[in-house]
Amino acid sequence: MNLYEFYPTIFEKRIPLNLLEIPSRNYLHWKKENLVITSKEENSIPNEKRERVLLNVFDALWLLIIKELREFNVDFPTIRAVKGIMYGLIQFDNDILDSISKDDFINSILKNMPEEHHDLIKPILLDGSFLSMIDGLIDKKNIILFRHIGNVLFDVLIRQVTVSLIIKKNNDFVEVEFMKNDPSNTYVNVAKLIANNVSNHTFINVPIVPLVAKLFENAAFDKYTFQFGLFDSNERKIIDALNDDLCKEIKVTKHQSGDVTLNLTFEENLKNEHAKEVRKILGLKQYEKIELVYRNDKHLIINNTRREILKK
Repeated sequence: MNLYEFYPTIFEKRIPLNLLEIPSRNYLHWKKENLVITSKEENSIPNEKRERVLLNVFDALWLLIIKELREFNVDFPTIRAVKGIMYGLIQFDNDILDSISKDDFINSILKNMPEEHHDLIKPILLDGSFLSMIDGLIDKKNIILFRHIGNVLFDVLIRQVTVSLIIKKNNDFVEVEFMKNDPSNTYVNVAKLIANNVSNHTFINVPIVPLVAKLFENAAFDKYTFQFGLFDSNERKIIDALNDDLCKEIKVTKHQSGDVTLNLTFEENLKNEHAKEVRKILGLKQYEKIELVYRNDKHLIINNTRREILKK
């Protein structure tokens, strides 16, 4: 189960650079400094100043991370090192694997898979052919899904897990630790991780969810998030309602916190900030129920269910 199955067009380069509020001169400078991932086709363009930069979701997230780091004057060698980690293939930690039982390892994989796939996945976990199967699935198009940046997006968009990059530097060695508010990670473990870093290391924390949220908050992104399928058909109805003066109220019960309710009564001069919050909640799937109330007493109620791919 990966991002491609949920969002088949997520690899396509559609988002214009200007929507990220990154000046072209900055992008070209970052590209010259080897901070940016580019294709061979882009590198072969003779006049870079005329290059029209289009991005997919992975590109956009990485550029937003660079932008965040540069705002704190992080140097180029450090950012290059972070890029190498973010675009590096995910490796299994052999020490951890050796320290847990085979049953625990299998259960750790299965708990992140939909139940309908367990009967298919469990036998290949038992006979050891799982890793060989993954190698066979990787190709030039989907390899990004097996890199850390692909895994981070999967955690945020599909698993609704918050992720932070903890960037530490010791002389010239750069380390990136992925801190996740994962259901499998207890609050005690997260607290120990934070306490250890705060007490013993100088580090930079880059929270990923606010950066991904930028793809949803701005109405100018709607065209592209619709094309990527990041909003489903019901969620698009909510987006339409944000621009409909007949819609007087939107009620949202957020899924992650469980006890936070956002009630918005729309007035013409209040739509913008409220609309940004609703777009973010929809895109990040942070809701359990959404209710639209129109002035003509028409109601539309949407209950959030985890989307699964049903195979024939």
